[in-house]
Amino acid sequence: MIPRQAGRLLLRSLILFPLTALALGARVDTASAQVPARVETPYTLMDAESRRIFEVGAETPLRGNGPLTGYGYFFYTRPHFLHEDLYLRLVIPPGYLISELILDHWPSQNSAVGVGVSGGLWAESQVEFRDGRFEKEESFSGHSAGGTLAYYSRGPKIGGVLPLEGQIRANPKYVLYDRTGDTSRRFRLPANSAVYDVRAGIRLGGVPPELFPNAALELSVWHALSYRDNAGRYGLAERPAETEHLTQRTWTRVGGIYTFWGTQASAFLNAGIAEDTDALSSFRLGGGLRLRAEFPLMLHGYNVEEVFARRFWLVNFAYRFPVWPDQDRVHLQLLADYARVDYVRGHRLPHTGLAGVGANLSVALTKSLTLVVGYGYGIDAPRHRSFGGHDIDMQLEFKY
Repeated sequence: MIPRQAGRLLLRSLILFPLTALALGARVDTASAQVPARVETPYTLMDAESRRIFEVGAETPLRGNGPLTGYGYFFYTRPHFLHEDLYLRLVIPPGYLISELILDHWPSQNSAVGVGVSGGLWAESQVEFRDGRFEKEESFSGHSAGGTLAYYSRGPKIGGVLPLEGQIRANPKYVLYDRTGDTSRRFRLPANSAVYDVRAGIRLGGVPPELFPNAALELSVWHALSYRDNAGRYGLAERPAETEHLTQRTWTRVGGIYTFWGTQASAFLNAGIAEDTDALSSFRLGGGLRLRAEFPLMLHGYNVEEVFARRFWLVNFAYRFPVWPDQDRVHLQLLADYARVDYVRGHRLPHTGLAGVGANLSVALTKSLTLVVGYGYGIDAPRHRSFGGHDIDMQLEFKY
């Protein structure tokens, strides 16, 4: 058993590590346009579990000029916070905050309402890719301040196990855009604007916000509207782009994770359509960092958010097993992804079918601390006038 002082030292180190990593990312933001990856709330389902989890991730290409992408955050949920019917949810990446305080059993026994504040530095940053290239001169920072108003409606648990929940979430915010150290002086930034996001959906089940949950099943359907007060032209004069006042997205997710005989298999299908969209509001596919968002669109071997999709469907398969028998500390996970994509104008890749494969080696350093290192190969990723993207990633999870 770790002595108390050593445990405190370990906890301090794990708190400081993501903060230091993202502080360095902020310095990189100023120097080389490699902004920290955006983080969304990884889990919005209300449940009875208390969580204190640190998540850290980083990914970098081995071929091509893609950026080093990194993130870190503390995720906290607390049922019965200060009162039997209060539920607290916090996501704290360095530089900004996502929070929500939920009053359960109001206005009816099976519903709840939530309010929160969100925003800060880099919360709306944009990294630009074109033809598989990282366009540093067209990437920029985005900072925001806003709030959240949410309504939850719970149905009966299916089979006594799977929760059924409907959600409506409104997120008004004000976004300010800024240059990084490498943003071209000729690049016209999007106009600073108030943005009003509303999302509604229904979900059966849910995937816990952990690297390797023992089991999960999810079927969900969502629709999102976003209205931008100040829309118009931005970008380089030779490659102009436009933001739209009103954009819409509809998507679905179905799949699950199942553990059997000491191994684990998972399969997920994501599909979406955004006929009324712009590059800032499109679906962004790519990378292998699963816990950056509630609905990760992973394509191993591609840069994080490299693919700008107007319509898509994406399947992700994974199989995880012990590296040697009779132990539960070191595992190998094999991964395969395939997507069909209709691209946003100005962001088309040579192939509409995108395939990727990868492998993760995970090590349970302690009962609470897990380290994952991975490799991805993007079969259809355009690189240096040919195809084949190589990247490596690292993910660290500490639960206490």
